[in-house]
This record gives sequence, structure tokens and C-alpha cells, in this order.
Amino acid sequence: MIILKIGVISDIHGSLTAFKKAIKYLDEVDMILVAGDILYHGARNPLPEGYDTKSLVEEINQFEGNLLAVKGNVDALVDDWVLPYPLAEYAVVDDNGRRIVIYHGYQHEKEEDRVAFAKRFGADILIFGHTHQPVAKEVDGVILLNPGSVSLPKQEPQIPTFAVIDDKIDIISLEDGKRLIDYIDLEKR
Repeated sequence: MIILKIGVISDIHGSLTAFKKAIKYLDEVDMILVAGDILYHGARNPLPEGYDTKSLVEEINQFEGNLLAVKGNVDALVDDWVLPYPLAEYAVVDDNGRRIVIYHGYQHEKEEDRVAFAKRFGADILIFGHTHQPVAKEVDGVILLNPGSVSLPKQEPQIPTFAVIDDKIDIISLEDGKRLIDYIDLEKR
């Protein structure tokens, strides 16, 4: 079975610098999934390095790859007017029988609620952002994947991160491209 190589980013928060760096690392993936909080930094966050929403919009609109993004809690109606398509609350991706659900995650704070949400769709993998902290673990038959934030990480140490899904899940440092978390071998599941 042929599966897609999927890049996963979240919580860009208007950082053109972080987006461009992530895209450079993800130049060989088949698809990029963005788990929300794309343009605005949010009232509780500092401005990230390279904050430039106008140029970020241009970069996203000119991006020629396969990119699917969902709405985060700081994404607004006006963002839908400037991005390539209106942002949905969630999306379902079928990767040759492997079902991936992506949403921002602000809708559920508890892990068991995230798992219940994923199971409503028969998801194998639930991708979410919002916490700015990378996670890759299996709970009750569902893999929970948070790629962390490419611009405003909140884990210690504060390293901006993204993820790659293929036959396994890797969470990777945006700073140096090193694998921080080498998760489950998906082919053995």
C-alpha cells in the first residue's frame, strides 16, 4: 500500500520566517496539513520573530504544493477573505485507508474528549495544535499528534517544531532539522 508523506505544522501566528523555514524542510512531502492559528499572534502571545501577515498571506497564496489548513481559535472571518479558501473547523483526510482528522484543538482541553472526537470519525490519527507543545502518543487506539508550534513554542526547552507522517511519525526541530520524537512505526499497527 502506498501512503502519503505528510508534513504537519501548527500555530504559525503570522510568522513568515517560521512558515518559510518549515516549508523548506517539507519540500519533499506529498501534502502539508496546518492545524490552525495561521495569521494572527493572539492577544496572549508576543509577536513571533518574522511577524508579517501580509507577506505570509502572499506566500500561502503562491504556494504550489498540496496544503490543507483548518481554523484556529485566533483565525478570523477576515482571514477567509485573504487565504486561498475559507478555513473549516476540521477536516478529514483519507490516506489510502488511514484516516486522519485535523482540527485546532481549542474545542477540547481533555485528552479523553479529543479521543472521543477522533473516534466519531473513525480516525487513526488526530492532529491538533493550540497548546504549542509537541505530542505523539497512542490513546485508546487513536494516535494523538500535536506538531507543536513553528513560531511560539511553549514546551521546555522552547524549540519550534513540526511533524512528518509517513510509515512513522517524527517531530522535528525547526531550528536544526533534528528529530526530537521518533514515534510509532505505523506500518506495524
